[in-house]
Amino acid sequence: MAYVPQRGDIVHLEFDPAAGREMQGPHFGLVISSKLFNAQGLAMVCPISQGAAASSRTYGTVVTLMGLGLETQGAVHCHQLKALDWRQRKARFKEACPQALMDEVSARVGAIAGADCNTDR
Repeated sequence: MAYVPQRGDIVHLEFDPAAGREMQGPHFGLVISSKLFNAQGLAMVCPISQGAAASSRTYGTVVTLMGLGLETQGAVHCHQLKALDWRQRKARFKEACPQALMDEVSARVGAIAGADCNTDR
């Protein structure tokens, strides 16, 4: 059976096309959606970058991979979560992340979305 990304997988894929301040080109990404969802062809992915992201760090939307024992290095950009067609973008499995990283990323994505979706009204 062909590979289907699952929650907690770090994959390498193509983020183009992109526009504006979105992550562009080939990057690693952290899959935060379930394998059941991903089997339909889309996956929710936060890009991982090794570049500077000072403004994102200031607002607490980036989670570092340092010290987790992963081969992949950099930081997960929780503020750039995307639904991507992982088949068309040729996602390739790199490694699985520890649960502690998934917990931290999930908390940041939840904070960005807002625990109460009516708070901005």
